[in-house]
Amino acid sequence: MYVISSTFLIYFIFWKCSEVPSAGAFSLPGHYPRHASSTSRYTRIADDNNKGRLALCSTNRNQELSRSQDQSNIFILSFDGVVADTNYWRSNLAKSVAFETWPQLCKDSSFVTIDQGSDDGLEWLRNKLCALMQVTLSDEDGLLGCDAVLMARLILEEQELDGGRSNGCSGKYGSLFHPSSLSQSTRSANVGSRPLTVGEIAANWNDGACLKDTVRIKYNVNGKDPMPIIRQNILKFLQDEQQQQKEHGKSQMLPQIHSFVADTLLDCENPVFVFVGHESHLPMAKSSLEHLNLSMTTVLLGKDEMKTIDGNNHIHLFQKRGVVLIPPGQGRRGHFGALEDIISLAPEKSLVHFIHSDISTLQRAKSLFGDDRPRLGMFGKCVNSKNNNVGLKLSLLSTCSSQPQQNEAEMDPWLNLLQEFEFVEALTSRVSSTTRRSSSSSWE
Repeated sequence: MYVISSTFLIYFIFWKCSEVPSAGAFSLPGHYPRHASSTSRYTRIADDNNKGRLALCSTNRNQELSRSQDQSNIFILSFDGVVADTNYWRSNLAKSVAFETWPQLCKDSSFVTIDQGSDDGLEWLRNKLCALMQVTLSDEDGLLGCDAVLMARLILEEQELDGGRSNGCSGKYGSLFHPSSLSQSTRSANVGSRPLTVGEIAANWNDGACLKDTVRIKYNVNGKDPMPIIRQNILKFLQDEQQQQKEHGKSQMLPQIHSFVADTLLDCENPVFVFVGHESHLPMAKSSLEHLNLSMTTVLLGKDEMKTIDGNNHIHLFQKRGVVLIPPGQGRRGHFGALEDIISLAPEKSLVHFIHSDISTLQRAKSLFGDDRPRLGMFGKCVNSKNNNVGLKLSLLSTCSSQPQQNEAEMDPWLNLLQEFEFVEALTSRVSSTTRRSSSSSWE
């Protein structure tokens, strides 16, 4: 009986092996198949896997688009970074207010250089502030511009203490973030500490050494907290700038609107709410967008209400196309508080797309989901709302979001990264040429 069973087993194995098309099918993982026919078979399997992955991505996007068609879409964008590049505008503001707040800075000219293309010789300061602007927009004071003023004060003193030793630095970044060799001061022979680098300031501004809190105490104004004085000087500077704009025409300080964002806003059929940094920034934002000939409305958020400047009912703002400019609400809650107000006032079953340039604001907004994580399409049901769904997205087209912020958002299950072509598709429901190029490259 044992011999018969063994013989049957051997015949059975040979019979099963005869069904295998080629010996290459038994190739071990990581080894190439031995026959050309097997190689083509493996190529077909790899192609099928790629098709499956692309089909899954396509299915997810199609489901998101179908959901968008069934629900009312509301887009909320940050003006800083997403709609416009405001880094240079904010750097100019910070530089001017710093000299106004601490007049003694004007007495020392060791950091003033004769830079080509710069009227005041402080182009290096603007460059350094632009590179650091991302870390100054985390709260209401930062959105107004107070943090950038403190940072400008720190950078100027660091350069003054350097005594001209770093003037004329070469290299990709040294030439941008330090005065040129044509300085009005001479190099000091004494050995001292070098100025803090962009990376050191960025890593320790809000965290680590907490430079923001340290310089707020160090750079007091006659023994008083400098923040109220900085706020007052910023408001005064913006009022003077607005007055000069009325008298002499278009301002030279206006931020640059991203070209593809301008085209997208013109084609968008849904209401687009744009968050500005502060109520005093509204004239600047309106002037930057006025050449697009868009329907623009300015809204002030209060407690459980949304008031338009012209006194109209806020309900119509959710039902027509156009741009609605909104500063942060009352209560020093920043853009997160404004987001909560809009969600509470939005129509039932709305699909809210919150696209921002600051990851800390998006991380605060995760509390809207409660204990639930967003599901397919990165949209989650908002707690204590009218069945509204919210999607939190960090814009990759932003000039404010840095690579560390993008890496952090990519690893966060509540957040999503938004590329340029995805931005265009979400707001206009049209496929951009960038999508076609990325899809074709995936098949090659």
